[in-house]
Parts: sequence; structure tokens; C-alpha cells
Amino acid sequence: MVDISLTKSLRSTVSALNWVSNESAAASQRLTTGIKVQTALDDPSTYISAKSLSLHAAALDKYLERLDQGLGVINAADNGLSSISDSINTLKGVVSRAAASKNAFERADLVKEYNDILDKIVDTAKDSSYNGKNLLLGDGNDLTLYLSSDQNESVTIEAVDFTDLLNTLGLKKLDEGKLATYETKLTDGGAPAKPLKSTSKLVESPEYAVGDEIAVKDASGTIISTLKITADTTAGDLVTALSQPDKGLRATLGSDGVLNVEAADKMTVNITRAADTISSAGAPPSASTSPLMIGATPATGTDLLTATGQYKQGDVISIRQGNTVVGSLTVGPATTVDDLVNAFTIPASGLSASLDAAGVLTVDSASVAFAIDKSSISADLTTGTASSWVKRTDAEAAQQTVTDARHAAEKHATNIGIGLTLLKSRAEYVGGFSDVLSSTAESMRASDKDEEAAIMLALSTQQQLAISSFSITQTADNGILRLLGGGSS
Repeated sequence: MVDISLTKSLRSTVSALNWVSNESAAASQRLTTGIKVQTALDDPSTYISAKSLSLHAAALDKYLERLDQGLGVINAADNGLSSISDSINTLKGVVSRAAASKNAFERADLVKEYNDILDKIVDTAKDSSYNGKNLLLGDGNDLTLYLSSDQNESVTIEAVDFTDLLNTLGLKKLDEGKLATYETKLTDGGAPAKPLKSTSKLVESPEYAVGDEIAVKDASGTIISTLKITADTTAGDLVTALSQPDKGLRATLGSDGVLNVEAADKMTVNITRAADTISSAGAPPSASTSPLMIGATPATGTDLLTATGQYKQGDVISIRQGNTVVGSLTVGPATTVDDLVNAFTIPASGLSASLDAAGVLTVDSASVAFAIDKSSISADLTTGTASSWVKRTDAEAAQQTVTDARHAAEKHATNIGIGLTLLKSRAEYVGGFSDVLSSTAESMRASDKDEEAAIMLALSTQQQLAISSFSITQTADNGILRLLGGGSS
């Protein structure tokens, strides 16, 4: 191998070119990446300070991620509460309509609408979850969030169970009730029978006669509507008497003569037939029934009254002096003939009753005339069950319940809102601070593009000068060599 020796001037020039090349490469990298301090070797103090700031920012970013997850849970609950509040406002409208309605059937329909809204509230609560956490489902869903990355401070937002409507909002589902229905066909009794129209006289039907009285009784036995049949009473009058919508009774008469009666609560339609009325006569007044028979045998006091065939369960047998009822008996499955005798034995009204061996019941009065009436159930509507708003007063009372529920929802929404505002503010602060730390770290390590461009220009000039110097030095050295070569020849 041959060693090539360089003159001092060439060696200096080559060294300068190498230095310029290295510096140009470094400056080019700084200009391209925008980073001046790449490693600790570039600037130990700056590199360590910037690294510390970057690590702090990274820790804050991780904390911010956890905080954002918590905010997601709170936002979901906040949106759910907003929807629940809207539903409660809708409830208030439903209750207001029910309180203003004079129709028990409409109020029953509104009860169903009310219950549907409660179901919607429960569904909304169940759907207000985020990553498996739901602040509207109560126990086991409390949310604890730390206010600093070192977890020294925290805030806990307690979950509330909005599926437990009664304990959370004071609301509960209402009874929707069940309608009772009764149908009968009103005809004129001809051959063939023709259906009665609303303008037809009611006495055209063999079911009714002048003097008959129809009374509608509610579940407590209170009479809510009556109709006394005259020669001019029409089928339409009967429909009107059986139409008491505010009390939960309505009736329609079809073109086919079918009378349809509906009740929104337990009711009976009773008829007292004039033909069944027994009036007293004589002085002192006295009245007797037709013989009470069990087949061909006269009834005794221990026989069931229904066994005579003259009475059936639900019949009401009453005795009145003038228009005042002084005694009555409702026939049940165990009512005996003696029970009827005892019911008409009323010393305070001067009445006594007895049953003879022929099965004839006789009632005697000390002085005041009397009459015995039998009222039978013509329409049994006792299968009806009342809705919670069958009475308008119940719907009116529900208005305060819904108002209280709205206040309760607003209270919970306020608590959620406070937590949401606090954590949003904290998240904004942490996010901003993290950005400042990251920005500062970047600026500490960043290069100045103008400065680096100037350095690149200077290095380029130095490189040109070094190349020129190298060329001059090489030319001079060649001249000396030629001179030396010529002298020796």
C-alpha cells in the first residue's frame, strides 16, 4: 500500500471542507425538521428542560382522557334528564286535560297515555349510559372523578335511580280500568219485530210500560240517573238517561235497534216495574203478595227467596210511605223468606209483616198507606273497574303530583349540571395548560428557520471558498513539482 502525504495547506483545506459538509448536513436537518435540539448532546440543559415539560404535558393528557370519559357519562345523564324533563312537561299537559275533561272515558284514555309516558321516562333512564356507566340507574353507578393528575382531590356525583319513579319523582302508574258493556235489542214486539228508533215511543217495546222507573246506581249504590217512563218517553230519552259521561256511563242506539251501554266503573241499571208494585188498601192499610211457592208447596220462612221464582239475586224489594222509603231488602244467594218478613216489620213506621201457611206475605200498617216496590237489575255492569281518574277530582289532585315531580327532576338536573360545569371548566384548564407545556417544550427545541437558512448560506460560501482554496493549493503544488522535475532533467 502506498501512503499519500498531503501538504499542510491541503490538509487544512480538506478538513475545512469536511467541517463545512457536516455543518451543512446538520443545518439542513434542523431546517427540514424544525428541531434544533435533537438529543441531549445538542444542548443538555435545554433538552432536559423540554423533556420534563413534555412528560408533564403527557401526564396531563392521560388525566384529561379520564376526565373526558367522565364528562361523557355526565353528558349522557344530562341529555337523559333533559328528555325526562320534557316528558314530565308532557305529563303535566295530559293531567291538565284530564282535570278539565267532563268525560270519564276520555280521562281513562288519558290514564293510558300517562302510563305510556312513564314507560318512556324509564326507557330514557336506561338508555342514558356511557361506557357502561349510567348516573340515572342508581346504586352502583356513582361517578368519582379526580381534579388533579396526582388524585389528591376528587368529586363524586351520586347516581339517582329514575327507573324507581315512585321514590325518585313521586310518580306511579295509574289504574287504567276496564269497561263493562251491556247490549240489548229494542223492538216493537211485532211479527216480525221492528227495531226501535231514537224517536220511537219506548212503550212500543213489550219490555217497558207506563209507570216503570229506571235507575242507574254506581258502585256505592248511589243513584246517578233516573227515568220514569210515560206514554211520550222515547228510546232517545232512554239513551240520554244512560249517558252520563262525567260519571262514566254512555249509551248508543244503533239503526238495528241495538242499545249498547258502557260503564267505566261498577254500575247497575235497575228497573222498577209498575206492574210489580203492590199498593196498600183499606183502613188500617194492608197489602198482600201473591203466594210464595216452591213448586206446588207454599214457602216457609226458612226457604230461599230465590227458590220461589218471584225474585232473583240483585232484586231490591222496598217499602215506602208516600215517596219515603222506610225499608228495603236486596236479594242475595242466601236471602230467606223470613229475611223479607223481617225487612218489612218496621215498628218505628207502624209496619208489621207475617207469612201465613199458604205462603202469602201480608204487611199491615197502623195508619199510613204504603206501597211495596220491586226493582230488578236490567243491565249488570258490575264487571267494570274504575280508572284512577274516573272522578275528575282525582285528576285535579294529580296536577300537584306532577308539579312536584318536575321540581324533583329539576333538582337532580341542577346537581348534574353543576358537576358538568365544574368538570368542563377543569377539563378546559387542564387542556389549555397541557397545550402550553407542549408548546413551550417544542419552542425550546425548535430551530429558527431564518437563522438556519443564514447558516446554510454562510456554510455554502465557506464551502466555495474552501474549494477555491483547495484548487489554488493543488495548482501551486503541481507547479512546484514541475519545477523540481525540470531541474533534474
